[in-house]
Amino acid sequence: MKNEKIKVGKPVKIENRIFYPLVKIFHWKHNHVESYSLSPVAMIVVEGDMKYILPMDECEDLEKLEPLMNMV
Repeated sequence: MKNEKIKVGKPVKIENRIFYPLVKIFHWKHNHVESYSLSPVAMIVVEGDMKYILPMDECEDLEKLEPLMNMV
């Protein structure tokens, strides 16, 4: 079994900005072996009424991340 999810992490407030990390959680399970990995995907920044996203190199399709910004 292989499973991937993108989740919004806990926010960090620095001065007048709030940063929300987006991470990809990968879960792999086979017979008696199980593995997890966590990879950074992007950072959502909220500054007043503005929201913007800073993608990491691993992000292939930014359009998939836009709905996650609405969660913030």
